[in-house]
Amino acid sequence: MKQKIFWFVVGTFIAVIAFMASNHISYGQVTEDLAPQPVSNESVKIVSPLEGQQVPIGKELIASGESSDDISKDCTVSVIVNNIKPYHTASAAGASGPGDYSKWSFTLSSNYTDIIEGGNRITAKLSCPDSTKWYSVNAIGVRTGQESTNLSSNFAPSVLSAINETGTLTPQPEQKMSSTPPPSSAASSQPVASGENNKTMSVIFDILNNPVSRGSDQNITMTVVDAASNESIAGATITGKLLYPGDNYVKDFTGTTDSNGQFAYHWTIGKNGDAGELRIEAQVMASGYESQQAKSAFQITKD
Repeated sequence: MKQKIFWFVVGTFIAVIAFMASNHISYGQVTEDLAPQPVSNESVKIVSPLEGQQVPIGKELIASGESSDDISKDCTVSVIVNNIKPYHTASAAGASGPGDYSKWSFTLSSNYTDIIEGGNRITAKLSCPDSTKWYSVNAIGVRTGQESTNLSSNFAPSVLSAINETGTLTPQPEQKMSSTPPPSSAASSQPVASGENNKTMSVIFDILNNPVSRGSDQNITMTVVDAASNESIAGATITGKLLYPGDNYVKDFTGTTDSNGQFAYHWTIGKNGDAGELRIEAQVMASGYESQQAKSAFQITKD
């Protein structure tokens, strides 16, 4: 009987030791899985054109910039204009020669697309093996002879994080700019009312498809931010209209920005309408801010 009790105690002790060892291993595995991941220090920037700079329509445009790339890295820079895909690879202009995108340039010609009158969103993308970064500016297309030396003070370039390529804005909080990020396809905004104590806001368009064929779905997102601080403005009232090609149809829409300062509008392009440019016009109002008129546009194609 004593021998049975002895072996029972020994077995129980071994089982307890094994259980504790198992728990220790599992805890160590979980702790290792939750270890913080390294933060990417990659970056890309558009140096020219400047944000809000006027550029002539119908002419080639040379965009240039810089990035964190060097000859030891396997990174490339590509550019997209007005969200017209695909991205086009820029030319490396770094001191180390081909493959060094620390300096880069891209020539926009009619073989790809043309600068349109009004806002033109130019986005540079830095693609590295373990990181992707975006940077956008909004250049204003004007007809030859109408250029002005004045640059818009209501905008600042935007740095986008590597979350997706849908056009969703993700301005980085550490970016020290004078004003607002403009990630928009053909977007512009200007104050229409003044008040001595009122602040200024900026309105940014993000157009999902440009061009878009008749009968297809379309989505526009309007982001409203404080022009000085880049902070989102929630509760801004938007009253807008869609002016179809040929000026033979107008579609009204209204909405209010959410906690992120965004308002999204989704609809389907008619199958039998005219092809051409659809213009977007919106009046934006928010408490404590000057009223803004914002305009944008995109192209409708037959197929």
